[in-house]
Amino acid sequence: MDTPARPILVALGSEVRALRLIQAAGRLARERNAPWLAVHVEAASGAIPDDLEQVQVWMQEAQRLGAGVQTVSAPTLAQGLADLTRATHAQALVLGRSRGRWPWARLGHSTADELQRRGLDADLVVLDDPPEAAGAERPGTPFGATLGTLLVLAACTGLAWLVPREGNLSLVLPVYLLGVAVIAHRWGQGLGVLASTLSALLYDFLLETPRFRHAAEHWPNLLFFLAMLLSAQLVMGLLRRLRLQAREVQRREFHTASLYLLGRALARSRTPEEIAAAAGEHIGRAFKAKAWLLLPREDTWQALPSPLEDPSLPPPSELAASLDLGGRQGDPLEPLPLGGAFYLPLTGTDRSEGVLRILPREAGGLPPRTWELLQAFAAQIALALERLRWLEEARRAQLERETERMRSTLLGAIGHDLRTPLAAIHGAAGTLLLPGDLEDSARRDLLAMIQDESERLAHLLGDLLDLTRLESGVLRAQKEWQPLEEVVGAALGRLERREGPLPVRVDLPPDLPLVPLDAALMEEVLINLLTNARRHAPGGVDLRAWSEPGCLALEVADRGPGVPEAFRERMFDPFVRLPGAGEGGVGLGLAICRAIVQAHDGTLTAEARSGGGTAFRIRLPLPGEPPALPEGAP
Repeated sequence: MDTPARPILVALGSEVRALRLIQAAGRLARERNAPWLAVHVEAASGAIPDDLEQVQVWMQEAQRLGAGVQTVSAPTLAQGLADLTRATHAQALVLGRSRGRWPWARLGHSTADELQRRGLDADLVVLDDPPEAAGAERPGTPFGATLGTLLVLAACTGLAWLVPREGNLSLVLPVYLLGVAVIAHRWGQGLGVLASTLSALLYDFLLETPRFRHAAEHWPNLLFFLAMLLSAQLVMGLLRRLRLQAREVQRREFHTASLYLLGRALARSRTPEEIAAAAGEHIGRAFKAKAWLLLPREDTWQALPSPLEDPSLPPPSELAASLDLGGRQGDPLEPLPLGGAFYLPLTGTDRSEGVLRILPREAGGLPPRTWELLQAFAAQIALALERLRWLEEARRAQLERETERMRSTLLGAIGHDLRTPLAAIHGAAGTLLLPGDLEDSARRDLLAMIQDESERLAHLLGDLLDLTRLESGVLRAQKEWQPLEEVVGAALGRLERREGPLPVRVDLPPDLPLVPLDAALMEEVLINLLTNARRHAPGGVDLRAWSEPGCLALEVADRGPGVPEAFRERMFDPFVRLPGAGEGGVGLGLAICRAIVQAHDGTLTAEARSGGGTAFRIRLPLPGEPPALPEGAP
């Protein structure tokens, strides 16, 4: 029976370094193929509510990355971690240690030292904060700082020697206090302590000189001087810590503002090129660096927003393996340095979207204090790329569903409308082929049926072909300036020859302007609209036209039952028929009409008619003035 793997523990508090601890523990768990557990120890002294809320944020992040979470109570942090390590038989314990400690805090034992003394059967992995992240200042060169300290103390001694001959020592103390404060502020607290010691020695030397030898209260003055120096060190330490905290708050505010601006820019981006441009702009402003998005394309990279100056990059599979945290050492937030540039994975919720490449413009690369913000930038960019991918997949799925719906509707509609005439033709032809003589009237009826049903099939197939050609752009409107009356007259003439006298009332003003249109296509529109009106509203049809600013309006109106408002737009879609429309047609006529009108840059709408019925209104634009008729033209 296999023994379960011993887990890896990571101790989390409310500090920002918890994110590094989580990444380091997750990487160690992948390296050792072991489970891991995020632990928070509630000490007996209690915690601030805001700190507990921040701890919950880190615990949720660890849980999202696959860790178990547990909170324990103990008298001290070391006691709680030691007990839990023994109880879970953990093979490793990951915890952090900050560099920004007060000098007197180093007199005691750290939590790591305490755990070492307890003899735990587990590896202790102590992760130090980067010096810049911990707030340590970078002094000048040691020689320059030491020389500056000695010069300041020499100046203070010279000023102290200028006090009155009577030895007014109360004037000496502020001089040295000012010097120690300047040294601690300029070159750090370590040299401030050294300056305090040297100041005490110099002060004692002054008291022993003949000039000050008879000063009253020799030792009380010296003790008071030492106390004031220690007080000055304490005050300077507090001021330094406040200054560092103020810098950290300012840096966090800059991070928040940068993330807000980047998120707003990415939310407006609709293509990978726009995302790359937004990322390059904000990274260049925040990090003084150039940035590219590397998107995998089979065995190569597509660099956005511009090609790489040095295109010699490892293939996607090799670079992805190098970016894997499980295969790298060092700080888990550190970008991968490679050839003078830095690389970060753009990992979404289900897969990698690409790689972020950053080339600093200044020497020194990317300082550790920028790694956390850079990782946040990479996460935002990855989410934006993932959003575009999901939108594209959603559009593709919607198109496939719409295509399938259209296919099913087409097969159902055409199957029904093809079977009916084909059955009639097949039956009539079979009757004609039967042995025996048929009467001439019966033969003529059967032949007439075959002819009518053949025309019906030809009309249906013609509608399908016209709609396909219009939607694909193959069939274009050949527009010419001509009077609308001729087009209306031609359409009515074709209908009368086919169906006999029409109950259509025509109202065309004599002053209608010429309009640019394709006469053959517009005749087809009018024939379809008039046929639909007669089929659904046999009581009569009104056809009228009028001029509007910039366009010419044409209306075909009936007095039928009307169209429900919910269907006034849908009925222009292919294969859509109104409920209860009965036999006849497959729902292509209105779709063809709208496609033809749109080819003329016009609009076709359906509106309810006062008093009942529906009005189909066409508006055709009038671009400029019609050409002048040649002289002598009628």
